[in-house]
Amino acid sequence: MAQDRLPPLRALKTLEAFHQSGSVTATARALNVSHSAISHQLKQIEDWAGIRLMRRDGRQTALTEAGDSLAQVINESFGAIRHEIDRLTMREKLPVSVAALRFVIPNWLLPEIDAFMAEHPDVSVYVQEHISDQPVSPEPDLLIGFSLDGQIPPGAEPIIPGAAIPVCAPSYQARHAISDEADLARATLLHDEDMRMWRTWFAAAGLAPQYEGETRRLFFSGSALICDAARQGLGVALCREALIEPYLEQGELVRLSDIRIDNASVYYLALSQHGMNRRAAIALADWLAERNRGRWKPADSRRRRSRQADAD
Repeated sequence: MAQDRLPPLRALKTLEAFHQSGSVTATARALNVSHSAISHQLKQIEDWAGIRLMRRDGRQTALTEAGDSLAQVINESFGAIRHEIDRLTMREKLPVSVAALRFVIPNWLLPEIDAFMAEHPDVSVYVQEHISDQPVSPEPDLLIGFSLDGQIPPGAEPIIPGAAIPVCAPSYQARHAISDEADLARATLLHDEDMRMWRTWFAAAGLAPQYEGETRRLFFSGSALICDAARQGLGVALCREALIEPYLEQGELVRLSDIRIDNASVYYLALSQHGMNRRAAIALADWLAERNRGRWKPADSRRRRSRQADAD
């Protein structure tokens, strides 16, 4: 078995202290040990290295050229270790950074973080908006992203289903007498930029495609604005069902159909490489994942059976 190329750590620490203090007496005082313990540790390094590191002149002990060279390397190495420990300690005290899509932040993330910090008062959190398909710089500890096809990055965990349903404000439903899916053909439809979602939904509902000009349209730059517009009574929106639960429960929005699209889509939680090295970031990621395991289930089976019975 090859010899360990490092002498005992205590002996190295003693040589560093001797190099800084210049005498056995001062070194013993600094390390709070006896003179003989210092002499023993210094001799241990000499025996291990097979090189004379100390020279003794009567009762005086000093470093040889080799001893001084080794002591300087030890001091630099221990200094680098101390600096890195200080840096890591300070980094651990920094807020845990979380980047999430705008619609996720108020509708899901903030209540969860509030509950987390109630149990972890020593952890600070920094939340920033993540714009879809754009990298976040600097890289956050945690990223909450979205995948339309359910393909998430390696190591990420799905946390929120992304299926979407048509909704509107109760006032809009009353004004336009919307009672079934076919009525949506004459509604003001709220879109994002690509209009894919409504085309997909009409196809899933078995309704004829809408021709240009038959339906009023409003366009918005993201899910959050679309949902806000629906809550204000501007029209009908396709919203991610899991994220609008509070609005449905409070009556700000009403579900207009049980037909869902994007059933494979999912919001996921991913720890960055930086986050994996922070205990606080790991604790928050574990908290968010655990709080949401089993929270959302597939579409209510009772409603599906009801639709099937109506079809029969």
